[in-house]
Amino acid sequence: MTPIARTALAAILTASPALAQEDVFYVSGAGDDYTITANANGYVLTSRYPKARFVEAGANSRVVRGIETFYFGKACDAAHEVFGNGRWGWANGGFGAEFGGFTLMFPRQELPDGPGLSCRW
Repeated sequence: MTPIARTALAAILTASPALAQEDVFYVSGAGDDYTITANANGYVLTSRYPKARFVEAGANSRVVRGIETFYFGKACDAAHEVFGNGRWGWANGGFGAEFGGFTLMFPRQELPDGPGLSCRW
């Protein structure tokens, strides 16, 4: 490695934020990063970066922007601010949720231990 390349690599590494070892990110089938936490009611999935979602409502259509939160309940129910209520589940190939016309999938990833592991597809 040349001295210039070594200096450039050092600058990149020192400028990058350090991640704690316990930081785990899940990547949706659409390529978006999410964190997942478990609580007594199920799982909470929070996007790491803001998203923009188009809400179709004829003349009242709008765009909703911000950090997204999906709720996966222990009764296999799912909820989202824009998509409303749906169902979620997991299988050997990953996990995800269906909200009428929208599907959120996390292929080849597993949920952390917690409530709702009985929600099999």
